[in-house]
Amino acid sequence: MIHRPTAGGLARRTPSDETPLPRASSQSALTPSHWLALAHPSPARAHGEWRTHRVAMLPLGQRFDTVRIPAAVLYAALHDVRPAAVSPLLEQVLDGPVIQDAERWFYPLVPVSGAVRWQSRAATYVGEGWLGVPEIHQVPPPGAYWVVPMREPGHLCDQTRVAELVAVGSARLSGASS
Repeated sequence: MIHRPTAGGLARRTPSDETPLPRASSQSALTPSHWLALAHPSPARAHGEWRTHRVAMLPLGQRFDTVRIPAAVLYAALHDVRPAAVSPLLEQVLDGPVIQDAERWFYPLVPVSGAVRWQSRAATYVGEGWLGVPEIHQVPPPGAYWVVPMREPGHLCDQTRVAELVAVGSARLSGASS
């Protein structure tokens, strides 16, 4: 994949950067909701939680992990854009699913086992415990919602891109970069 830096310091993916990801044939038949639910010891329970509460508690470290990014860091990385403009920018920069919770935290979903490489103090890598994951069609607030919904089963954010976003936001907040 070719990363092209922008004026803001973050790489954005262009159509020529797209490379098809190999998939197992069984995964290609899954919907994003079903793929996410399979992280739960009882996928039926996850689906039930989505129907009843619009959020299911899913274990981290099974199919995905996450990075807990403070909203201030993310907004600084994206040049303090308005919340309504965050979704398209995050989709371009991270190219993967991102959840927002309570307007204070962003949670990009990343592949399992990235904690050994995580070095930022501005955001926290979370690979254990449980995450409140909204139903796949929950895109507006209130509560937890998808800022960038999962498009395909198993398509997650690249941890390097998440780390770059956090580094840029952290530097801007500390005054080290404009």
